[in-house]
Amino acid sequence: MSGFDSGTFGGGIGNAMSVSVDVYTAAYRISGTIETRFSRITEILNQLTGAHLAVSRATISEYADPSATLAAPSALVLVDEILIMVAGELTGASGEMRIPKRPVRAQLAIPPFRITGTVHISMGSRPVDGLLLGADQFVAMTDATITSGGHPELERMVPVLAARRRRAHVLLVADDENPGELLAEVLDERTAEAWLRADEGGGG
Repeated sequence: MSGFDSGTFGGGIGNAMSVSVDVYTAAYRISGTIETRFSRITEILNQLTGAHLAVSRATISEYADPSATLAAPSALVLVDEILIMVAGELTGASGEMRIPKRPVRAQLAIPPFRITGTVHISMGSRPVDGLLLGADQFVAMTDATITSGGHPELERMVPVLAARRRRAHVLLVADDENPGELLAEVLDERTAEAWLRADEGGGG
């Protein structure tokens, strides 16, 4: 899977379509459909111009009270609060806009979640580059597992998801070429401090 731009899966801008999504915040899961012209999961969020993501035919569940599920014709989700978005239909790689990339195994701790999967970085880049040095708010992870110690019922495996990179409290990266090399061994102290300061400020 290293020869395509799986950082976003799909084929860029096309005709408007309805896509089923699961959106996770720190306290809620919102399931439903969204209308988008993008077929790349991260672009749906990274290219959003408004402050909210509109979810139609929404089902809203609260982790702390699973019995309090609410159905609504539509719901607006504040993008700044979105930690993870899953869109299972967006699993096909496009032949367009191919960028040679290589897979790197990673784990992100984004409370209350832990996400384990594969990120794809440009050939010749260090493993950390695909996670910390990008300008986009959301990064894609493929073949991902979502777990939550406080809410084990949320555990699931998905082919692709979008995760908010700067809300991660802890990141572990194992290079596919050097599996024993973790983030602490490839990230210089100055970059780490700058990233942590941005995270403490609640940056997206």
